Amino acid sequence: MMFESDFSGKVAIVTGGVSGIGEACTLRLAELGAACVVAIDRDAQKAAEFTDRHARAANIRVAEVDITHREELDSTVEAISKEFGRLDVLLNCAGVFTPNTPAEKAPAVDFRTNFEVNVLGTVQACQASYPLLAADGGGAVVNIASQAALVSLPEQSAYTASKGAVAALTRSLAIDWAPRNVRVNAVCPGFTRTPMNEGIITPELQRAVERRVPLGRLFAPSEMANAILFLASSLASAITGVVLAVDGGWTAGEAELPQW
Repeated sequence: MMFESDFSGKVAIVTGGVSGIGEACTLRLAELGAACVVAIDRDAQKAAEFTDRHARAANIRVAEVDITHREELDSTVEAISKEFGRLDVLLNCAGVFTPNTPAEKAPAVDFRTNFEVNVLGTVQACQASYPLLAADGGGAVVNIASQAALVSLPEQSAYTASKGAVAALTRSLAIDWAPRNVRVNAVCPGFTRTPMNEGIITPELQRAVERRVPLGRLFAPSEMANAILFLASSLASAITGVVLAVDGGWTAGEAELPQW
């Protein structure tokens, strides 16, 4: 397999790693021979359900961790350090979004919720992991932004602003951490079928995606995981500070303009 030599024996943390894109990343890393993949999530029920689904995966560990609580992240990294003495990959897949609301009516609590998890949670996971990532010649961080970081979505000002911040944070970390060979990139997923998105993928939205997205379809979490793992692998050894759209061409331009 293409990435097998890159992740064999490696240690990784995947935030939001028990569901959706995070789950796809966790399973792929485990399949590719990682020594240990620590999948963290603050939802105990989702964590338990993941454990039930994948009980035979000896190289996956599930931890109930709230990324908005720095001390919980520090404890997780400390435990990894004591057992393995290394951390090679951090994938920041945890995220939230709030209901659609016109920008002029968006409540402050929506901004706080999106920024606390999507931005502060990502910052804290990066900060807690950095010393161990940098300790043994460098590592890789991949943050999950969104196509909303590049092309705004209607009535999602709080979510869009938070994901734009993740994109900007990615570039900043890439510059600051390059001297220690810690690469930091981001992926901006397009419309992807995940449990978090189940409630918004209506027949109307699906038809709009088929019409508006050049590739004409929704995407699977595994397709996002492929791009994420590429950026985390040695195949991307010269890539840092990139914010990569994986959206079927949504942000490339308008596919439905009439010819003239």
